[in-house]
Amino acid sequence: MKKTVQKTLIALAVSGVSVSANALTLEDYLVANSAYDEANLFGSFNATEPAGNDDNQRLGYDYNLAADYQKTFSTLPRSWSYGVVLDATGRRSTEKTNTVVDDAGAATTVTNESVSDWGLSASGVIDTYFHESAYPKAFWFGQGAFESRDSQPDDSVSATIGVGYGRVYDATPLAKVIRIVEELNSEGLLTGPIPDSIALETAEIIQRESEFKSKFGADEYRPDFYAAIEAALARSGSLRDGKVGALGAITMDDVLVDEPISVRKHGWVVRLGAGFQASDLSGIADNDPKLLVEWEYAKPFGYKGQFINSLTYEPVFGDNTIQVINNQMSYTHEVSDTVDWTNSWRMTFSDDDTTQTTTHVLNTRYSFDLGSSLDYFVGLNLTQSDTDPNAANSIGDDPEIKLTSGFNYRLK
Repeated sequence: MKKTVQKTLIALAVSGVSVSANALTLEDYLVANSAYDEANLFGSFNATEPAGNDDNQRLGYDYNLAADYQKTFSTLPRSWSYGVVLDATGRRSTEKTNTVVDDAGAATTVTNESVSDWGLSASGVIDTYFHESAYPKAFWFGQGAFESRDSQPDDSVSATIGVGYGRVYDATPLAKVIRIVEELNSEGLLTGPIPDSIALETAEIIQRESEFKSKFGADEYRPDFYAAIEAALARSGSLRDGKVGALGAITMDDVLVDEPISVRKHGWVVRLGAGFQASDLSGIADNDPKLLVEWEYAKPFGYKGQFINSLTYEPVFGDNTIQVINNQMSYTHEVSDTVDWTNSWRMTFSDDDTTQTTTHVLNTRYSFDLGSSLDYFVGLNLTQSDTDPNAANSIGDDPEIKLTSGFNYRLK
């Protein structure tokens, strides 16, 4: 009986071990050096209730298939990133029309309409910081973008240069450390808290994963990588027996490989630039000058929440002045190690001197990690669009409602 009570007290003490003796937050991670890339295959199937009040409209179905690649690399003096997206979409809608057959009454004819589209886009940006000046967060930048869609009359090609201020830090490595410590704690492998300094040091080691891959090989780097993490944690004096052991190694592998954490970042950055729009999707722009105002803000909430907002304003000055304002806001909450809940709102306003269009898209989605780099998601999407002046076939103020489900497979 006495031994049972002692074991219970020990278990309770271990379960109370904190990640850190102090209130360490993700915003304490201010390391500018980072490098990561990712590639995904994406597919979704959606059921859509069309917008408007037309009784002739019935439920539509559409699909989306996409592949993307994103590379980001950051050092103290320079940060750059680029990405490529290839996607294909298709839609099948059913429209009911009433036609009079004869004097006896009306017959109903069902007409199916199918449309498809595909696109390719690529973009890149490089920020060069004046890190040795009195304003180390000031920088100059250059960026370019290309987009082509089968359904549009022209491609979009643009380039911009300018200046900016601020920096957004990738704190995902620290989030991984916190998850690792939580799991080691639950397995009874910790005897005390991990100091902030050790947690930050371990996060910097995780940040250097690509360095370990380059040095030891993509298939053989993990033993050395995990040994470096273990050595850092052992310096806290809180590892039971001074090492994580086989159980701890499996735990780290689960966190770093099998249960990837969505991006955690913090900070803000603003850009002001000028450039040219060689062409755009609508075919209106033709080597016209343009301006760019861009703002990004990111803030973690605790260890499980992430808020991101990005705003861009791009006027293009040609025969027709084209103005586009785009705001993208999202909040992701980590419900559990394998479930994320994401809510987002996107607002787009466009004005080409003749027509003004405002579109709002609200989306909520649950993503479930199924292991082996595969996620399944299910969600609800509302889209509402207003055009001024209203067209004769305007859909009014009613939103389009879309139920969506699909998968995301992480290639790397």
